[in-house]
Amino acid sequence: MEKIKVLVVDDSALMRKMISEILMSDPEIEVVGKARHGLDALEKIPELKPDVITLDINMPIMDGVKALKQIMAKFPRPVIIVSSLTQDEADITFEVLDLGAVDYVPKPSGTISLDIKAISEEIIQKVKEAAKIDLAKITHKKRSHFVHRLLTVEDKPKYVVAIGISTGGPKTLIDILSEIEPDLETVYLVAQHIPPHFSCSLAERLNKYTPIPFSQATNGEPLKGGHGYLSPGGWHMLVTPDRRIKVTKHPLNTLFHPSVDILFKSVAEVFRNRAIGVILTGIGSDGANNLLKIKEAGGITIAESEETAIVFGMPAAAIELGAAQIVAPAYNIASEIKKAIFRLRHRESEEYERGAA
Repeated sequence: MEKIKVLVVDDSALMRKMISEILMSDPEIEVVGKARHGLDALEKIPELKPDVITLDINMPIMDGVKALKQIMAKFPRPVIIVSSLTQDEADITFEVLDLGAVDYVPKPSGTISLDIKAISEEIIQKVKEAAKIDLAKITHKKRSHFVHRLLTVEDKPKYVVAIGISTGGPKTLIDILSEIEPDLETVYLVAQHIPPHFSCSLAERLNKYTPIPFSQATNGEPLKGGHGYLSPGGWHMLVTPDRRIKVTKHPLNTLFHPSVDILFKSVAEVFRNRAIGVILTGIGSDGANNLLKIKEAGGITIAESEETAIVFGMPAAAIELGAAQIVAPAYNIASEIKKAIFRLRHRESEEYERGAA
């Protein structure tokens, strides 16, 4: 089997060395070259023909944003952004995901990031997944800013749309949610696999580019109908029986923080047949088991199809388990969510009429 060829682009010689050593520790990966800045990378790509590029953002001569635009225009291939955990770089990271980068890996805090080995497993896994990605699935949509309407708040919403997502998530999320007008009886909850310090920027982008007022969830906050809440990076989010948000580190032994499964489990228990569970692009199988619980509780479940999923792992696991009642490409999921809300409301109306007869 041919090795995955990687070009490492970073202005720090130490970082280039450390990332290269991490990647080369895996027998399936070969680092074919290193570049000091974007222009250096552009000169080396035609000769080295890498399968995947890891790209720093802040570099001299040509930064990562300008380099990414050139790469996608001239030599399109999967690019993973390696970004430091500053607010400024978190904001830029989401901008470059819109430009075509497939994923991002955070540099741990610290000027020289000597603890980057702590995320070695994540870097290796994401490079391997990136090598499989069909770039044709990464669509580009012009973003529009939304001015949110003043909503009459429903203190205890009747319905919930719970969304679980990982690799490819930020762009896919905005593409889908930008097509959904907030339903005043419905609350929208999102568990996105995301590092701490990045979730605040993502919540701001969801609030800016979708009609749904979005915020990062806080512990004890009451759910509001017509609003959306994003789980903080590094924390689990779940709902309590009195329709409040609980943000917690427990359980500690989950692979992902936040965990989609933990969100879905609480939604199935609290909202039961008034829940809609949606599982989108992502690595692994997080969310599959408890998407099934939403289905068994009488809710409606949706999974993204292989046609558009940038990484089909999470939706595939849900489909194989029989947890997904509806399988649809990303461009149809907003419509499926709206139809699901209508079905829940109509079903409830029919049950009420039968009871009154």
